[in-house]
Amino acid sequence: MRILPLLTAVALAAGCGGGRTTFARYPNSSVAFDRTGQDAKALAIADKVIAAAGGEATWAKAKQLKWSQSITKDGKEVLGGSQAWDRWNGRHNGRAHREDGDLVVIREIYGETENAYLDRGQGHLMKKIEGGADQAIKMAHERWEFDTTILFMPFLLEEPGTKLEYVEEAQSDDGKPADILRVTFDPKDKTRTATYRILVNRETNQIVRYEIQKAGAGDDQRLGYGVTQWLEAGGLKYPGAIENLGLKGEVLTYKDLAAGDVDENLYIPPPLM
Repeated sequence: MRILPLLTAVALAAGCGGGRTTFARYPNSSVAFDRTGQDAKALAIADKVIAAAGGEATWAKAKQLKWSQSITKDGKEVLGGSQAWDRWNGRHNGRAHREDGDLVVIREIYGETENAYLDRGQGHLMKKIEGGADQAIKMAHERWEFDTTILFMPFLLEEPGTKLEYVEEAQSDDGKPADILRVTFDPKDKTRTATYRILVNRETNQIVRYEIQKAGAGDDQRLGYGVTQWLEAGGLKYPGAIENLGLKGEVLTYKDLAAGDVDENLYIPPPLM
């Protein structure tokens, strides 16, 4: 039930020019969300969840999303960092704080260009990581999948290729009536491979619990996270904190979300020593 080790990533601008007319998606992606092929009850709930989180029009304006995050154990921070997701061009930008310097990964989400760097700051040039780069990049992939799905699940509910199923009625931890939806993403999308069960509070239309079933895991091997705080930025509402339900005292916090235009400076390969 451990949250994945915190790692964030910064993505390259190579191959992602300024002439785009639509958001970058995985290869052979569907053009639009298939409303006709969905469970009608699940779809009606998803519509309400999206509206409660800020609405589709607000989401469509967010070409880039950037935030900071940390993991704490019994109130003490054990890992911290930041991420940026260039939705428009399909790039990923971020860093994980370390005592010997920040670990930075620069990659294309749907491409093959990706590199790891060590940034010691204070005017030092960044150093490209040779040994251990593969592991750093692997963790960047995992962090991006986990964090972007947790943060922006309301809007991913009606992304091209998403499949919604109504599971059952339930209760929130506060005893309020709720509904459980099963969410799967397009098998062609190799960047989102887990299956999710989300608990939606009927009064607020907000997600109050996530259950994550990793690819290849059994139905009884889901990882659980409860939302303990919601924040708002740029018209978007997002989970400010989630608690690992299998490891009490471990909390992942998200803050300082900025949504808007793409900052190209985040995706330029750094000068190296």
